[in-house]
Amino acid sequence: MKRLPYGSRFCFISDVFQRVFTILLPSNEATMNIVKLKIQVTSISNEVITCLVEHQSANNQIKYHTALKELSIKFSNSLSIIIIRNRFQLKKVLNSALKGCVTVGQNINCVFIEDFPFLNERQFNQFICIDRRHKQLTINASKSSNGSFHKLYTDGSHVCETGHSAYAGLLETPDGHQEIFSRSFDKGSSNLMELLAVIDGMERLQKKNKVQLFTDSRFVIRGLAQWVYFWEHNNWQTAFGAKVKFARYWQELHQLCDGKLMVLKWIKGHSGHEEQSFCHQLARQTAEKQNRMTK
Repeated sequence: MKRLPYGSRFCFISDVFQRVFTILLPSNEATMNIVKLKIQVTSISNEVITCLVEHQSANNQIKYHTALKELSIKFSNSLSIIIIRNRFQLKKVLNSALKGCVTVGQNINCVFIEDFPFLNERQFNQFICIDRRHKQLTINASKSSNGSFHKLYTDGSHVCETGHSAYAGLLETPDGHQEIFSRSFDKGSSNLMELLAVIDGMERLQKKNKVQLFTDSRFVIRGLAQWVYFWEHNNWQTAFGAKVKFARYWQELHQLCDGKLMVLKWIKGHSGHEEQSFCHQLARQTAEKQNRMTK
């Protein structure tokens, strides 16, 4: 990587680096390398987003070049090193400005975990292994999963016209014993049902330390594999200061997964997967039954 020059000229940061997806992170915040940055957006255009960045007593100015998907830094100082180390996370935040989530003058409070093992889109389709045993965190992805696990299949359903919702789940022990569960609600949403279904299943598996979760919810997969670790260190708020949606339930699920080896697998909806299709049908029937009961 080129050395950053001193002075007012912006220097581009090369984004060629190796991502390591299997790392160990101590689960204690005191020993994790948590970085909190205050970012103020000063200008937004179709080509460049300009921001002021503060960390403790240091400050800097950055530009995000949207077409090139590259960052440039104005000054070489202690903060520039932090920016370089966390550029992948920083660019994810700045991309939100392109979607209208950020306005000029807005302050963004970012929590970064240095060397966090982000997953790419291809890996979200694989088996995602999250090991939180032994007070450590390991995250990796692979094309297959072996071992003796308790399996949890879940799905949620929501009747848009009335708001009636339900979820369903199927538990399977390593020796093939199965347990079915479901629950209905007068109000809810698809994402909430997906989340509550997993919580219900994990509560039934509290004494088990190896669980495979199968779900068609990207919301649940991304939350468990990535988002919760940042929300936890940002007082369960987003970078933009909003309270995390369903924060109470995310905290509950995050706690239920503590000390376990979790393997997450996304199943495409309506793909013919036997157990997932069963959960889908049961959740739908449960929601429709609740709808009929309240008429």
